[in-house]
Amino acid sequence: MAILMNGREYKLLYMDTNVLNAFAKNTNFFSKNFMESYAMGGYMFVTSVFNLYEVYQTQGESRANLLKIFDMFPIGIVIYVQQIIEYERMNIPINKNILMFAIGNNELFNLNMSKVFDMFEEDETKKAIEKMHKNFNKEMKSWNAKKEKIKWMENFDLNMIDSMNDSFSIYDSYFKITELGKHKSLETLAYIKNKYIYDKDEEIKINSVIDAYNASIFPYIDVYVTERTVGAWLKEAKRKLTYLEGHDIKTISEIWNKV
Repeated sequence: MAILMNGREYKLLYMDTNVLNAFAKNTNFFSKNFMESYAMGGYMFVTSVFNLYEVYQTQGESRANLLKIFDMFPIGIVIYVQQIIEYERMNIPINKNILMFAIGNNELFNLNMSKVFDMFEEDETKKAIEKMHKNFNKEMKSWNAKKEKIKWMENFDLNMIDSMNDSFSIYDSYFKITELGKHKSLETLAYIKNKYIYDKDEEIKINSVIDAYNASIFPYIDVYVTERTVGAWLKEAKRKLTYLEGHDIKTISEIWNKV
């Protein structure tokens, strides 16, 4: 989804935690290929606050590498899925409101990644992150409690709507969803939850919940970069959810193996 900033139009390229960690651990090789493919191609790099918090917990050389990279290349921080749902409900254009803020070089931005990492040390930020963790854990418990062997594809619309409400109902901003097609982020989350996570025999872990929530941004960005498993989820979702046509998925290995 292209956005206008400073008179220029940018396509959005989303990096999940897996990609940020790949940057940190393989800076010279991985980031060179990545930057050659996208940095000069009219793309704005974006990620979520939660992803930044995950890499903030990384220490040593990896952390220093991230600070160095994203002081040179700006990165936008996208809004939460709950805010996206509210904008969808009110018919507010997502492309004009998808970024909470952007970080980059000190001379051009009010914030850089070092300052964001410092903010993670503050009590109010810690409380907000803790609330996010609680919601993910609540979601994980709910998914495990309601994990059933049902042929949900046989009544796709009804089961998708039920699943969307199930996920959304744990939040204070909840309102009942009665149709498909409007709340695309939540719908993408519900599809992934049912198709790939409920179908597994093993207990659902919190990492799968976080991966699914990360992937829910897919309808509102142009390129999603991730690891192989999440990439496979999104490629299958594209086949079922027609509004995902034209959105691209790249895996870390595809960029790594780029000649």
